[in-house]
Amino acid sequence: MVVLAGCDHCRKRTEPPPPAPKQSFLALDREQQRIVQDYQPVSAALTAYELAFRDWRLGRLSQAELLARVRSYRSVVLAAHDRVGADPATSETKRAKRLFVEGLEARAQALAALPDLGRYTPLWNRSVVNARAGLTIMQDVRDRARLIPLPEDAVS
Repeated sequence: MVVLAGCDHCRKRTEPPPPAPKQSFLALDREQQRIVQDYQPVSAALTAYELAFRDWRLGRLSQAELLARVRSYRSVVLAAHDRVGADPATSETKRAKRLFVEGLEARAQALAALPDLGRYTPLWNRSVVNARAGLTIMQDVRDRARLIPLPEDAVS
């Protein structure tokens, strides 16, 4: 007969923590609205940046002028990164928040890479994909909770 006995090396065994109580619809909405509100300045400043980038590519804007606008937009991105990163998030909203933060990091890196388009393009594309994926997760959570959808242009 073989007897096996486990040993916890004199440590107390602990039970896994109980699942967190289900979040109320109001709390979920507040949590997500806060994250979107903290991200929103990036989306609001995006059009001006994209116009400057297009004008630079078409030769209507000097590299020095573009880089000045890039610095301005990058400061907005970095501030949003800090705010969104500090926002509390639970459950699936945590996944969306992580994607937003990673997207903002990629966007800041892309902006720092300019005028090197070889480094800029994959970082920029990653930032866009992460923002869209994060927004999709939030929209799915909101759909299941039957909350009003977030505006599509809130996160871009």
